[in-house]
Amino acid sequence: MKKLLVANRGEIAVRVFRACNELGLSTVAVYAREDEYSVHRFKADESYLIGQGKKPIDAYLDIDDIIRVALESGADAIHPGYGLLSENLEFATKVRAAGLVFVGPALHHLDIFGDKIKAKAAADEAKVPGIPGTNGAVDIDGALEFAKTYGYPVMIKAALGGGGRGMRVARNDAEMHDGYARAKSEAIGAFGSGEIYVEKYIENPKHIEVQILGDSHGNIIHLHERDCSVQRRNQKVIEIAPAVGLSLDFRNEICEAAVKLCKNVGYVNAGTVEFLVKDDKFYFIEVNPRVQVEHTITELITGVDIVQAQILIAQGKDLHREIGLPAQSEIPLLGSAIQCRITTEDPQNGFLPDTGKIDTYRSPGGFGVRLDVGNAYAGYEVTPYFDSLLVKVCTFANEFSDSVIKMDRVLHEFRIRGVKTNIPFLINVIANENFTNGQATTTFIDNTPSLFNFPHLRDRGTKTLHYLSMITVNGFPGIENTEKRHFEEPRQPLLNLEKKKTAKNILDEQGADAVVDYVKNTKEVLLTDTTLRDAHQSLLATRLRLQDMKGIAQAIDQGLPELFSAEMWGGATFDVAYRFLNESPWYRLRKLRKLMPNTMFQMLFRGSNAVGYQNYPDNVIEEFIRVAAHEGIDVFRIFDSLNWLPQMEKSIQAVRDNGKIAEATICYTGDILDPSRPKYNIQYYKDLAKELEATGAHILAVKDMAGLLKPQAAYHLISELKDTVDLPIHLHTHDTSGNGIITYSGATQAGVDIIDVATASLAGGTSQPSMQSIYYALEHGPRHASINVKNAEQIDHYWEDVRKYYAPFEAGITSPQTEVYMHEMPGGQYTNLKSQAAAVGLGHRFDEIKQMYRKVNMMFGDIIKVTPSSKVVGDMALFMIQNDLTEEDVYARGNELNFPESVVSFFRGDLGQPVGGFPEELQKIIVKDKAVITDRPGLHAEKVDFETVKTDLEQKIGYEPGDHEVISYIMYPQVFLDYQKMQREFGAVTLLDTPTFLHGMRLNEKIEVQIEKGKTLSIRLDEIGEPDLAGNRVLFFNLNGQRREVVINDQSVQTQVVAKRKAETGNPNQIGATMPGSVLEILVKAGDKVQKGQALMVTEAMKMETTIEAPFDGEIVDLHVVKGEAIQTQDLLIEIN
Repeated sequence: MKKLLVANRGEIAVRVFRACNELGLSTVAVYAREDEYSVHRFKADESYLIGQGKKPIDAYLDIDDIIRVALESGADAIHPGYGLLSENLEFATKVRAAGLVFVGPALHHLDIFGDKIKAKAAADEAKVPGIPGTNGAVDIDGALEFAKTYGYPVMIKAALGGGGRGMRVARNDAEMHDGYARAKSEAIGAFGSGEIYVEKYIENPKHIEVQILGDSHGNIIHLHERDCSVQRRNQKVIEIAPAVGLSLDFRNEICEAAVKLCKNVGYVNAGTVEFLVKDDKFYFIEVNPRVQVEHTITELITGVDIVQAQILIAQGKDLHREIGLPAQSEIPLLGSAIQCRITTEDPQNGFLPDTGKIDTYRSPGGFGVRLDVGNAYAGYEVTPYFDSLLVKVCTFANEFSDSVIKMDRVLHEFRIRGVKTNIPFLINVIANENFTNGQATTTFIDNTPSLFNFPHLRDRGTKTLHYLSMITVNGFPGIENTEKRHFEEPRQPLLNLEKKKTAKNILDEQGADAVVDYVKNTKEVLLTDTTLRDAHQSLLATRLRLQDMKGIAQAIDQGLPELFSAEMWGGATFDVAYRFLNESPWYRLRKLRKLMPNTMFQMLFRGSNAVGYQNYPDNVIEEFIRVAAHEGIDVFRIFDSLNWLPQMEKSIQAVRDNGKIAEATICYTGDILDPSRPKYNIQYYKDLAKELEATGAHILAVKDMAGLLKPQAAYHLISELKDTVDLPIHLHTHDTSGNGIITYSGATQAGVDIIDVATASLAGGTSQPSMQSIYYALEHGPRHASINVKNAEQIDHYWEDVRKYYAPFEAGITSPQTEVYMHEMPGGQYTNLKSQAAAVGLGHRFDEIKQMYRKVNMMFGDIIKVTPSSKVVGDMALFMIQNDLTEEDVYARGNELNFPESVVSFFRGDLGQPVGGFPEELQKIIVKDKAVITDRPGLHAEKVDFETVKTDLEQKIGYEPGDHEVISYIMYPQVFLDYQKMQREFGAVTLLDTPTFLHGMRLNEKIEVQIEKGKTLSIRLDEIGEPDLAGNRVLFFNLNGQRREVVINDQSVQTQVVAKRKAETGNPNQIGATMPGSVLEILVKAGDKVQKGQALMVTEAMKMETTIEAPFDGEIVDLHVVKGEAIQTQDLLIEIN
C-alpha cells in the first residue's frame, strides 16, 4: 500500500491523513463543491471534486465517482472514516471489486454489523445478552404489533443507522406513527436505506462501548471501554475512557463479552461493541464496524494509534508480531481521558445548527490536551449542508477529576466567534455533580434542566466591532453623517484637595433631618451642580454620556466637597439614556455613586409619573423610590406639572419612608409683580408652600423651569416664602433671558438656602447660571458661595473640551432670549418644539408658533407649563398653526376637529387638575363624549403585580431581571425592550469614547477600549469594502492583532436584491424558520384547519430534521416557501390565524 484515499470529509479525513503521513503513505482527498474550503482538502497530497451537480451530502455518497477518483489517482486503498459510506456494504463490495483495499472489516462483517437485525442475531449466537426487538425490518404495522406485545416505550431505529440519526423513542401509537415516518425519512437521507426495526427501550441506562481491534490472523483484543452516556437526541456529546464507577469484575465481563462476540464472527479491523448498562446488567445493542468519533480518548489511555492500526491491519499485518501491540493482559490502562465535541449548535435555541462565518478561532492547548480539528479557522463559512462538528477536544490526566478540571479550563479558553457553539452547554455538563461522580446516564441531559441555564455570553469584541461598523457606514441616528473630527484628550484638573464633612456624610451618618439642620445653620448659600443632568438636558438634548461623566466624577467629588448635591437624574435622563445612548441609567447611577461617595445625588421626580410620561399606580411610584434610594439617589425633587398637591403627597411620604430627602416643589410661572396676571400671585405661592410643608417635606424647592423669575420678583418671592415656612428653600432657574445671575443675587439677599448652578462651559442660555460666575458675583458679600473656585475652574477645563464632542446636539441658541417672558416655554420644550416644527415642515413659521404657544396657554386657562403639561401646550400650538386655526376656529369648529391625543388626555384629567380647573366650554369641545377624571388619576390605576411583570419580562429578555429593570420596563416598556435588543446586538457601547460612539472610525484609525480592569480591546479599521448588489459592505478590522470582518448593510445604497420577508418577533400568527437549511416537506396548504401541535412542515439543516408544529388551533392563511427552498433563520414560513 502506497497511496490511500479517504472517502470522507472534515475532522476524520484529516485524522486519517495524519496517520498516513506517519506511515509514509501518500494521501488523496475528495470533496463536494460546497466543501471546497474544507481543511481536509488541503491536508491531502492530492484532492479531487466528486458528485458534481449533486446535493452536498449526495456527493459524498457517490460510490462510483469516489472509486473513479481512487483509480485515476493511483490509490491502492480507501478509508471510509465514520458516517457517510463507512458501513455501506455496496460501497465496500465495489471498492474491493475494483481491486482496491477497503480499510475496514470483511464484507460479511459489514453485512452482519451494518444491519442491526443481523447483529442482534450474531450476539444471540455468541450468547451475549441483548434487548428484545423485532426479527428483521418491519413496516409500521409490524412496529405497532411489537409495541403491543412488549409495551411502550420502544426505540425506532434505522437498520443502517448511526450517529443518532434515524432514531426515535415512541411512548404511544401516535408517537410511533410520527417517529417511524421521521426515522425512515432521516435514514434514507443519511444512509440511503429506509429499513426500520424496533426494540424495547431501556429507560435511563448507561451507554458503555468496548473498542475492538482484530486482524486477519485471528487475533482479537479490546482496548478497554468508554462511557458514552452523555447524549442528546441519542447523539454522543461527551465521552469518557475508561468508564467511571465500574467494578473491575464488571469491566472485565463486559470487555470479554465484546471480544467473544467478535471472535465468534472472526472480526477484522477496528470496531466498537456497544452496550446499555442498567442495574449491573449489560445489554448488547450494536457493533459499529468502523472507527468511532471518540476513538481519540482510547488512544490517550492506551497509547495505541487506532487509525494507524486500521491501515496496517488492512495491509494484512499481525496485531502483535508486526504492529507491535502487547498481549491483552499487558495493554496499558493509563489515567483518564474525556472528549467533548464542539459543534455549531446553539444550546439556547434547541441546539439548532448555526451557520455563518467564523470571525475568530482561538484554540486551547497545554499539557494533556488533544485537538482534532475539522473546519475551525477564522474566515471559514459554516454551511447548513454538513455535520455541525467543529473540533473534538480531549483532556488527559492521571485521575478523572483532574481531566474534568483540565476540560473546564480548556472549554473556557476557546474563543469562537461568528457562529453559536455548544461550549456554554458543555461547561455546564462537566461542572454537574452527576457527571463528575460518574453517575450520568443516557437521560442525564434530558432530566437536568439546570444544564440549560447559561451565563450571558458577552462576546464583547464582536459586538463592539458590529456597532463601530454600523456607525461608520450609516452614521449615528439623528445627526449628520460627517467625517470624524480629531479631538485632543480633555484636560484633567489639577486640584487643591481639602478634606471636609459633606452633606452626604451627614445624611449617611445622621439622617435627613440632620441635613435640614445643616442647611439652616449654614450662613453661605449652598450650590447644587446640575452639570450631570439639567445643564446638558437644556443645551445638548440630554446626550451627555456616562463615559464622559466618569472622566471627571471623582474630581467633582473631591474638588467640590462644599456642594449641597449633584443633580444627575430626571425623566429625560431615562428616556434618552435607554433610547439613544444605549446606556442604562441605573448603571450610570451605580458607576457614579462609586466615584462620588461623598456627594449627594439629586433627581427630578414627577410626583405621579416618577420618570415616565403617564400616571402610574401608587405602588409603582413607591417601588421606584425604594429602588432608586437603594441604588444611590439621596434627594428627590418632587414636582407636579400642574402644581397639584394630591399628585405629590404619596411620593413625599415614600421618600421619607426610605430615609432620603424629600424636596417638595413649587413650579413657578407668570410674574408675581405683574398685576395683570393675578392667578399666580404671591398669595398663591405662599398658600401652596404651607400645604407642602404640611406634607412632611424636608426642603421647599422653587422650580423656575422657563427662567421667568425676574430679579425683583425673586427677592420678593423668597422673602415672603421664608416668612411663611420653616423649610430650607432651594431655587432652580434657567438663564434663558440672561438675567440668571442677578436673579440669584436677589434671591440670595432674600435668604434662599440653595441655588442650582452649572459649570461655566455648560451654563448660560437655556441652562442654569454659571457656578463660577455666581461665586464671583457673591464674593465678599455676607452669603458668598464657599466653594473652591479654582478647583471649579480646573474642572471646567475638562467640560470645555468635552462639550466639543456634542456639537451635533447643540440647541443653537447663542444669545439671551428675552422672548421667553412672552411665550413662557421651558428650555427643553423650546428646543423640542423647534425640532418638531422642522420635522413637519413648519420650521420657517417658528416665530408664529411661539406666539401661538402663549395664546394656547391662555386658552387653557394660563396653566403651569413643565413636562408633560408644557408639551400639551406645544402640541396644540403646532396643531393650530399646521391647520391655520385661530382661537375662534377652535370654538366654532371644535366638534369636527380631531385634537392631538396629548391635548385630549390633558383635558380628560389624565395629568391631574390645573389651578382653577379647566375652561369648561373648551373642555367639552376637546373631550367630546369621553369620560373625564376629577380626582387623582393614580387612584384609578390598578396595582401592579411586580412578580407577574418580572416573569413576563424574563421571558422577553431571557434572564431574571433585577428590580431596577422591572421598574424601567413598567415605565418604558418598548423603549426598555429596544434597549435590551441593542445590548444583545452591540454590547456595552458605553465604554467607547464619545467621538467614536457618535461617528465610528476613520480608515487606519486605531482605538483602545478598556472593557474591564486589565482588559483592553485594541481595534484598527483597515479597510471598507465596496457595496455588493444587496448594499452590503465588508469592513476589515484588526482586533487585538487578529483580522476580523464585519458585514454591514449600507442604507444609502439603492439595492437590487429583494430580501425575503422575515417573521415578526412576538407575532404568534407568523411562524419563522428556526435555523438555516431547506424545506424538506410541506404537510398543509392555505385554508387548511389545523390543531395545536399538528405537524405543518419539516425543515432540514446539517442532516437534522425539525418538525414545525401549529402553535395553536387555527387556519393556515398562507405558505411563504416551497418544498426544497433554501431558508435562513427567521424567514417567514407560514401565516396562521
